[in-house]
Amino acid sequence: MKNIIAIAGSNSSKSINKQFVKFIASQYPDINYLNLENFEPPMYSSDLENDYGTHQKIKDLVAKFQAADAVIVSTPEHNSMPPAFFKNILDWLSRTGATYLEGAKYLQDKPVLLASVSPGKGGAASSQALVGKMLGYGGAKIVSNLTVGGFYDSFENDKVVNEALIQEIENAISDLKAAID
Repeated sequence: MKNIIAIAGSNSSKSINKQFVKFIASQYPDINYLNLENFEPPMYSSDLENDYGTHQKIKDLVAKFQAADAVIVSTPEHNSMPPAFFKNILDWLSRTGATYLEGAKYLQDKPVLLASVSPGKGGAASSQALVGKMLGYGGAKIVSNLTVGGFYDSFENDKVVNEALIQEIENAISDLKAAID
């Protein structure tokens, strides 16, 4: 059985991106939801990094990524950007390389399904594009994208009820699993 982890870039208790990845994880036994709030480090600054090095919780998160065969990432959008919570985690992750010049390949060649969910029809596409670039810096191999707008029209009682979206999810998961070596 493959080890696929699913994360949402939100620390909101009412996050629709969390609801979305939890739904996906509930449909596939080899997908496990990982709550990023358990890894929340302090706000990144070079002073903190210089004084203390990479935060231990980020090292633990990197270990989870390294143990995974693939990753599902769902990002919200705040003013066309990923939330500060998620950006902070990505900033810390970008500093996990052995040296500054080496860069941080915390997702080196990992297949990634990149999703974004919003209540509006845009589906958080602007945030998804930026997060895709940041994950690319981390070495991710984006194999599939899901952009879900109008979330509340497709989701009821913790389940996706839109048949077309269910098919999109199945296709994206199939692509992700096919990309696993």
